[in-house]
Amino acid sequence: MNWVLDLDLKACFDRIDHTALMDVIQKRIADKRLLNLIQKWLTVGYREEGQKRQKQKRGTPQGAIISPLLANIVLNEAMDSYVRHWRKRHARGEVYIV
Repeated sequence: MNWVLDLDLKACFDRIDHTALMDVIQKRIADKRLLNLIQKWLTVGYREEGQKRQKQKRGTPQGAIISPLLANIVLNEAMDSYVRHWRKRHARGEVYIV
């Protein structure tokens, strides 16, 4: 083994771009009702005590059961793309993603 590639995913749930996520999801899902539901999950936002609801502009909803799934969709796409790019420039032989 010549390389170990370690990726740090700091604040991943907070930084997911909604447009990029929906682009990835639309490659696999054609059902407009499901896409609309996912879009609603993404923008559900939050409410501070005594204030109006704030729509979420990026990231996945904190504490929502769907958040890990949505984050994994982005990570799978982004990490695979990054590793393919990195491999072409630096690695020789086989590359395993664990």
